[in-house]
Amino acid sequence: MATMQMQPAHDDLSWSSSGLARSDAISQWRDWAASTIAPIDVTVFDTEQFAARWTSHGVGQLRLLQLHAPAQRVVHTGTDGSAGRANPTIQLVYARRGALRTRMAGKRFTVEPGQFVLLDNTRFYQMEMDTAHEAIDLMMPQGWLEKYLPDPDALLARPISANSGWGAPLGSLIETMLTGLEDSPLPRSLIAEQVGALLTLATGFHEPAPSSRHRGQLARRILRRIESDYADAELSPESIADDLGISRRYLQALLTGAGTSFVQELNATRLDRASDILGDPRARSLSLGEIAWRCGFLDPGYFTRLFRKRFGMTPSQWRAGKPGHH
Repeated sequence: MATMQMQPAHDDLSWSSSGLARSDAISQWRDWAASTIAPIDVTVFDTEQFAARWTSHGVGQLRLLQLHAPAQRVVHTGTDGSAGRANPTIQLVYARRGALRTRMAGKRFTVEPGQFVLLDNTRFYQMEMDTAHEAIDLMMPQGWLEKYLPDPDALLARPISANSGWGAPLGSLIETMLTGLEDSPLPRSLIAEQVGALLTLATGFHEPAPSSRHRGQLARRILRRIESDYADAELSPESIADDLGISRRYLQALLTGAGTSFVQELNATRLDRASDILGDPRARSLSLGEIAWRCGFLDPGYFTRLFRKRFGMTPSQWRAGKPGHH
């Protein structure tokens, strides 16, 4: 790649679409994102006006990515390839310019400029950006992060301000790292330690009681099982409870404590996957019944009723309204 620059000392890299043929630039952008950030699928909304660039810095065990990106959708399935990655990573995504509409763990939220959120790169998430945007991605090995946040899962999918409270010094440090790494008075590994300490403060982490932590871990195992096995029409609270060695009643109590229920999570996950398939031009040939079946719904009519209730339109209307389907 002619536009790549490299400084071997810290594995600092940069890339720009400037000067590249548009198709080559988009291909390189998508390949880089899928191999560097996570096994993700990138859909660029306006390929005619494509412009993007990134820089990448090694900071101890961390990697700091600065992205100037076009309007696009990023989907990480949480299954394809992630199981084979040697080191699971947690991603801190900080919005500098433009809003990041996100779905993860059954939640929908928007990361506004000046906020950051933690995402798990072994799990499903989707981010959609309607305009050109600038974001910082801080890739943190989970083993490293757990020295500072023993239970990172409890803090996922929760936007936090980087401009106020204890989030402000973390936001300030991230901003300074963008331009100050070259002449930092400290080794980069020590800067990474500062990131970990400030992240502990910014997230308000406190050590939960052992029983509370165990319940939280069990609840997250249940939710992960729903995320991975949603397409199985036979998936039930009983089957998951049996696998975990707990009663169905305790399983329901755990999910209630997490603010949800088995049916709510299962239907939300199935409908979210269905909406992804309906919005994918490559799936145009699939019938609505086939899509319903692939997402674990045996009754297409029930699927359509739930879809309309969730999204305010039928699956057919959703498909017709997506870019590339006109």
